[in-house]
Amino acid sequence: MYKLNHILIIDDDQINNLFSQIVLEDADVTSLVSVCHSVPEALDFLRDAETTFNTAFPDLILLDISMPTMDGFDFLDRYYALGYNERHKTFISMFTSSDEQDHLNRVQKYEVVVGFISKPLSLPTLNNILALQDNTRAENNLP
Repeated sequence: MYKLNHILIIDDDQINNLFSQIVLEDADVTSLVSVCHSVPEALDFLRDAETTFNTAFPDLILLDISMPTMDGFDFLDRYYALGYNERHKTFISMFTSSDEQDHLNRVQKYEVVVGFISKPLSLPTLNNILALQDNTRAENNLP
């Protein structure tokens, strides 16, 4: 498993964000962790990352499903509509606090999604997500 350049957390729960940052930093799996608290903020962040090159576009996005106003699926719809899935090799894992079958069914149409994360993020879960990402890269001959 290689070290990622950039992981973006998109979650309105500040405590979960802080906890996730600590897990990611302790695991030393990335050079940079960024946090956005809403879908609009995340979309602005990605636009800036793509156009200004001040920050690397994320290798992995940890995306909360349940957020006010716009949820994780709204983010995925816009992510695809903006063509990020075609221009970048970013994978997305979804934070969830439930095992709703509807979420599992809805996510099937987004090939960039690799797994679900039960809150809070743990080291074993992180390792599983990174292994899924590695396997998906290898299966699709991605760098």
